[in-house]
Amino acid sequence: MKSVIIFFCIISCLFITPVLAQISHGGKPLPYLLTRSAEGNLFESMPSFDLQEQLRLDSMEYNGLRNSNRFAYKFITGFTPDNAGITYTLADGTRVWRLGIRSAGAVSLNLLFTEYELPEGASLFIYDPEQKQVKGSFTSQNNSERRILPVSPIYGEELIIEYQEPANSTFHGKLRIGEVNHGYRSIQRVAEPASEPSGYTCILPLICSLPDGDPYQEVGRSVVELIVDGVYYCTGSLINNTNQDGKPYLLTASHCLNEDFALKNPDYEEIAGKIIAFFNYNSPSCESPMRGTEEMSMVSTYCRAINESTDMALLELTEMPPLYYRPYYAGWNATTSSSGTYACIQHPGGATKRFSLAEKVQLDSFKDSRYNFASNSFWHVPEWIQGCTAGGSSGSPLLDGDNRILGALTGGRSYCYFPYNDYFYSLYYSWEANEESAHQLKHWLAPNQTDRLCDGMDPYAASPAFRLSLVIENGKYDLIETSQSDETYLFGLNGSTKEYAEQYTTSAAAHVYGCYLVTPSFSGRNTLDVDICLYTGIDKPETLVATKKFNPILQYTDGSTSGETSKPLYRSQEHFIAFDTPVVAGRSFFVGYRINNEVNFCTYNIQKGEMTQNSAWIKQGEEWIEASQASGIGFNTALFIDPVVSYYTKTTGNELLASELDIQVNVMRKDKRIDLIFPENPSGAHYRLVDFAGKVIDSQMIQEAQSTWSYPHISSGIYLLSIQQGDQIITRKIVF
Repeated sequence: MKSVIIFFCIISCLFITPVLAQISHGGKPLPYLLTRSAEGNLFESMPSFDLQEQLRLDSMEYNGLRNSNRFAYKFITGFTPDNAGITYTLADGTRVWRLGIRSAGAVSLNLLFTEYELPEGASLFIYDPEQKQVKGSFTSQNNSERRILPVSPIYGEELIIEYQEPANSTFHGKLRIGEVNHGYRSIQRVAEPASEPSGYTCILPLICSLPDGDPYQEVGRSVVELIVDGVYYCTGSLINNTNQDGKPYLLTASHCLNEDFALKNPDYEEIAGKIIAFFNYNSPSCESPMRGTEEMSMVSTYCRAINESTDMALLELTEMPPLYYRPYYAGWNATTSSSGTYACIQHPGGATKRFSLAEKVQLDSFKDSRYNFASNSFWHVPEWIQGCTAGGSSGSPLLDGDNRILGALTGGRSYCYFPYNDYFYSLYYSWEANEESAHQLKHWLAPNQTDRLCDGMDPYAASPAFRLSLVIENGKYDLIETSQSDETYLFGLNGSTKEYAEQYTTSAAAHVYGCYLVTPSFSGRNTLDVDICLYTGIDKPETLVATKKFNPILQYTDGSTSGETSKPLYRSQEHFIAFDTPVVAGRSFFVGYRINNEVNFCTYNIQKGEMTQNSAWIKQGEEWIEASQASGIGFNTALFIDPVVSYYTKTTGNELLASELDIQVNVMRKDKRIDLIFPENPSGAHYRLVDFAGKVIDSQMIQEAQSTWSYPHISSGIYLLSIQQGDQIITRKIVF
């Protein structure tokens, strides 16, 4: 039940250092005027193709795995600085290569660099001719073992590649554009998850489970939407292993990677490298689903195990998801024994996360003459008591009554009006169905052990992140409004009133990573100038400690990226805006927004009469006033602004500790190196590194203000670094 999608992009969100990612590193391209005035043939034009024939092929329903329509056409190319575009040298010796790509009638264009290796100091940009959409810069930090770089779409028929290389570079950059992808459908935007499916209203959004005691919210954080090869929607889930070492294994279905077994001898490693995973793409409302946050994504995986006879695929993300993504590694059940209510958490049609329920499953065969699946290797769901599955649900987990993964969806023919007969390949059969590690699960999930049961794990359990939401915690997510009158939002631009905030008080000092905002539709984003603001204060907002432009980026977020984005605002949706660095906010803080020009902007708020206490604040003139006391409002409410925080309390053990130590910690994950920089002589400071199981790796005094520790021979995984100076201690989680 894989779904074909509109775009060919692979994009990422990594937390500290990129491995293979579309993470931007600042800078700007040269003025386009230089391009227009340069001599030579800048543009390469893609050939035409038979769109009507492509649409005819798209309309065909292929098989029981239920592909839906393809929405883009892929051109195989080989453009390099040596065979295409123009080159010239600036006055300072910088060498510049520019190449334009044109494909008539394209809704969007995007690229895959099949060769990418840049020297230090070089920069790559991709942009439209008006430079309103700018991707980059991409630098040597984007170099990877695979030497590829996928770039998300530029909307329109034309784009321009610009490469800048300093005169003193140690080598000439290696660039080859191997794919140009022509988006030809406009039923949804390119480079994003899908809109809400009209045909699957029986599959409820995950937030709808909250009234039943929150049974699926934790394990639901393990489920991600996958975009494979820029073509297909599928679903996957982060899965734990018995070493509890935080390796980000990702379980999905093999047919998501081999075009429903149409590819003969597929290069699974290459395909795995072109996968993007979207985290937390959830509707913030139940009764009227809306688009979730699209800013949390990670690109590229390693292929660890494939078994086509069972449809099993086990991947591994190239990086551990960052703390503020709030990842969860689901447990698993590789036995034939299970009970309780069974659940499937999925992204039907590439839309927001949904869940379906069943009372019974049984081991059975998935019989279809087109496939040679092993007998009795599937969990058969004879009937759903709630929901069904759909295209895009392939690879989604089947959970037992303890929320352990039993298997992952291969196919079936269930619909809302026919909720019967879906098949999930079983972990039981895929466990050791093949002796080779590349074709089994046991080698990866339970190495050197006999365990067939494993509980789930929060990899950041020592200091987890939380989404604070007065709207959700009060169960008011379906009782929200914008209080709009005469096209003016009550919590928007109203005369001199341009700033609003939501109050939070916590039991421990909080570090704020960013915040979710749920907004109605807007127009005219080119003129939007809004700041997300974080204030500290006890009784009201007092001290402004951090700001970030409201510029929601669809493609990636790593906590430091700022730049142009094409994410539209013409629909009701949820956004996540990350601060450049986590902000120390203490126990009482306020998050909100400031409108800097004459634009119409607001977040949703809880309807009048639904709150007994007020948490929303308004700045009228120079004075902050509670919304319940403000002129023109005068009722208790809360704004749909939800910070993501972690708590830093002085404790023992492996929790992160509050500290006033001013120490810069830089982690080179690939090199397994830690750099420490003290503001002055680190007199009496002590350094200690332990692994996730508590084994001491290194322990010694720090002698220099700047020091480096390298560990090339230790295993990849999670480590805890602690630095003590006097009675001050700082502890930080390290991932190599």
